[in-house]
Amino acid sequence: MEDYRLRKTKQKFGAFWGNFGLPLIFIIMFAIFAISTPSFRSTYNFLNNLSFSSYVGIAAIGMTFVIMTGNFDISIGSMLSLVAVLGSSFIPKIGGAVGIISALLIACILGFLNGIFVTKLRIPAFITTLGMLFVFRALAFIYTNNVPVYISDRFWLYFGNGKLFDVIPFPILLMGVCYGAAYLLLRRSPVGRYIIAVGTNPRAAALSGINVDNIKILVFTLLGLFVGISAVTNSANLGSANPGLMGQDFEFQVITAVVLGGTALSGGNGSLGGSFIAALIVTFLNNGMGLMQVNSYWQMVATGLVMIFAVSLNKLKFFLLGQGEF
Repeated sequence: MEDYRLRKTKQKFGAFWGNFGLPLIFIIMFAIFAISTPSFRSTYNFLNNLSFSSYVGIAAIGMTFVIMTGNFDISIGSMLSLVAVLGSSFIPKIGGAVGIISALLIACILGFLNGIFVTKLRIPAFITTLGMLFVFRALAFIYTNNVPVYISDRFWLYFGNGKLFDVIPFPILLMGVCYGAAYLLLRRSPVGRYIIAVGTNPRAAALSGINVDNIKILVFTLLGLFVGISAVTNSANLGSANPGLMGQDFEFQVITAVVLGGTALSGGNGSLGGSFIAALIVTFLNNGMGLMQVNSYWQMVATGLVMIFAVSLNKLKFFLLGQGEF
């Protein structure tokens, strides 16, 4: 009887933490920074942070899909840099609108290539994306000769600096649209069920008629698409695409957000809402430490500890829910 009660208590706590843990962490963190740094709680800073969080948050959608299939991609920082410099360099010839479409197509192709290497050539995702991390960054340097590409097209710049009703930054609106579409794909379509099935048990998914390789290629391609959107908004906000600076540590911020958000590295389980809140936590944490003038090296330490904490928290949650060992 006691074992049953203890098990039920663990499950209730695990369910509570799964639903409300991240919002509580965000509220506590926000309160601490708001009290210690008055400028942190200003409306301008809040909207600015929401806008900056869109870069990580949008890419986190695609990474959630990839990790849910039991894979991951550490090349997205370099991919973001390459897509940004290629797309923005096309602007003088084809204009901002077509340049954005070209950038997104390039991003999809790069993600598709990663998926092909992982599935058809059977190269582990870590090795594939580690290699592509260097390839994409090197191509960005070669293409630009390590010279930033400056952007003056108003349409492109609107994606990073535009405001709806002169209040809501456009990147926030774009992030909302992306999450809405991703939710419909994951929870209201057969593709979403296939992604979950492949991540839970690839062999059983294959036996049930699901083309496992195609689903994995699809999620890598979708990740490329969302990284492409982040590349456009990020370069638009900066007004340039710098091959050396863009995307630095981007992959680690995105993976941290996804894992902290509740997506299991083993695959099968994932939370888009969790990834969104975790992206806010990562962005607001860095901003808060910056306003408190915390040394940049200590900020890196904090980010690393948050990533370890995220994995441990995930394992604890699934253990309490009876879905794994701790």
